[in-house]
Amino acid sequence: MNTKQLLQSAEKQLRIADRHQPFAVNWRSNFPHGGGVYVIWESGTPVYVGETSGVHSRMGDLMRPVNHAFTKKVGIENEISDLDLLRQYISDTYQISFIGVDFGRSEIEEYLILRWRKTLINKPTTRLLKGEQYTWVEAVYQTVQE
Repeated sequence: MNTKQLLQSAEKQLRIADRHQPFAVNWRSNFPHGGGVYVIWESGTPVYVGETSGVHSRMGDLMRPVNHAFTKKVGIENEISDLDLLRQYISDTYQISFIGVDFGRSEIEEYLILRWRKTLINKPTTRLLKGEQYTWVEAVYQTVQE
C-alpha cells in the first residue's frame, strides 16, 4: 500500500469503528493504553480529530477542559462553565471512535484534519494548507456515518 492508500484506509477504519459515549459508566475501559488516532463525532459528522501515544490516558484528559482543547472549546461555545454540566452535555451530544496506531499517527491526524476541515473545530495549520504533501486531499462536508 502506498501512503495515500494507508491514509484512506485509516479514514475508513475510523468511520466504521465502534462509537463510544464519553463519560458513560466505565467508558474509558473501551480504550487501549497504546497509541492511536481518535475522532469525536456529532450526529455522524466528525468534529475533532486527535492522535496520542496513550488513548486511554488521553480520554482521561477529555474530562478536564484545562487538558483538552475539545472540552474547553465546547464549554466556551455553549457557555457551560460547570464541569458536571459540561460532561453531561458532551456525553449526550458526542461519540468517540478510535483505531490503534503505533507509528504514523501524526500523518493520519494531519490527513483527516485536511479531509474533514469543513466540520472540525481543530483547523489545519498554514503549513498543512500551503504544503505539498497533501495536495491530493479533497475536503469533504458530509455526514460520514456508515
